[in-house]
Amino acid sequence: MKTTVFSQISIDGKLTMGAGNSSKELFSLFTSQDIEFIHRFRGNVQGIMVGKNTILTDNPFLTNRYETNKNPIRIIPTTTLDIPLDSNVLSDEGKTIIVTTEQGWDEDKVKLIQERGKDCLICGYDQVDFVELGHQLEDKYGITDLMVEGGGFLNWHVFNQDIVDEIILMQLPIIIGGSSNITLVDGVGYQELSFSKKFKVVEIQPKENYTLMRYKKAI
Repeated sequence: MKTTVFSQISIDGKLTMGAGNSSKELFSLFTSQDIEFIHRFRGNVQGIMVGKNTILTDNPFLTNRYETNKNPIRIIPTTTLDIPLDSNVLSDEGKTIIVTTEQGWDEDKVKLIQERGKDCLICGYDQVDFVELGHQLEDKYGITDLMVEGGGFLNWHVFNQDIVDEIILMQLPIIIGGSSNITLVDGVGYQELSFSKKFKVVEIQPKENYTLMRYKKAI
């Protein structure tokens, strides 16, 4: 399965205007054509994954507004199943998969999610195993292209578990700053260069409102 991290960032790699803030404020700097580019990319993948915090702060639909019947399956990993039941991804008719762990599995919560027509998967014991998740998504749902629009915490896990094949960044020409602000990749981080994840530049394209940058995993 091909996994692409797709994100909108500032020059200094921030995803929002501050911890706990929605990313939607940055999206106001894009034109309708820029937003269409994001949605049409969604139409070319079978799955889109965001973390629980994105659901809590943005409450997105994660759909493709520009093409009918080309919506990816939404995948939401959470170790505790504490996704609000009135979230858009649980309230509409689209396909959604909630992923949790053996420790996080709760029959009562699972039943409530399934009553809304959504699926639940177990991947991992106390942390989500994204390698195993990739196998299940491909085998059970036919997902061969996955788009990750995560925050820094989710992105850390997919990079750390070495499942990312491609990175696409829409870098806005702004500086936000803030030592506690969410960046493209947060988490524990690496203290030795030999452990860092390496990618190669394949495209840098200046646009009117942002710079499009594409990277592929270095082999």
